[in-house]
Amino acid sequence: MLLIQSIELIWDKKERDSKGANARKQFSMAYPLPQIDVYDNILLHYQSFYQYNTQFLNTFHSRKKVFCYCSTKQINLPNVTICQKEQEYEICFSYHQGIPYRRGHNKDYHNIQSPFYRKDCLNEAAFVLKQNQYGRMIWNDRTIDLDTGNWYYNLHIYNFYVADKIPQKNIFVSYTPDFEYKQMVMLY
Repeated sequence: MLLIQSIELIWDKKERDSKGANARKQFSMAYPLPQIDVYDNILLHYQSFYQYNTQFLNTFHSRKKVFCYCSTKQINLPNVTICQKEQEYEICFSYHQGIPYRRGHNKDYHNIQSPFYRKDCLNEAAFVLKQNQYGRMIWNDRTIDLDTGNWYYNLHIYNFYVADKIPQKNIFVSYTPDFEYKQMVMLY
């Protein structure tokens, strides 16, 4: 069973000062899983927050936060691809759109079957997880609101854990990741 926790933090220009940046240093990188009765091969738990001054407001109150999938092909996480190989999961970071644009190693540059074939983009394996291993992926970017023209800044955190049984509620909070992959850039 693959457990995924997707955490997003959004802020705007008002929180770009040192007070806002210091508050973000205290932002939690993991949260307890909610109690659910249905489990499938893959469990995806979403958390979304908006920073207002030094507070982090949860923006997912009324929407569904937990999804179950039977295949990695059903999962659509921005800039993340997951390949299952028997009991292992290869977690890849592929940044091919967004601001600022990132170039780097493209592991599928010569793979005709890949959507990244002959593209100058960052597409690399972050880590491979085996049974009872925990990995964390952290990256940031900025986006523009097309209606207002305002910039918004985003911090994306993905926690992955390969479990052999129904997981503990605090699996992401109680343990330190075995692997950590970061793609942090300066957001002007």
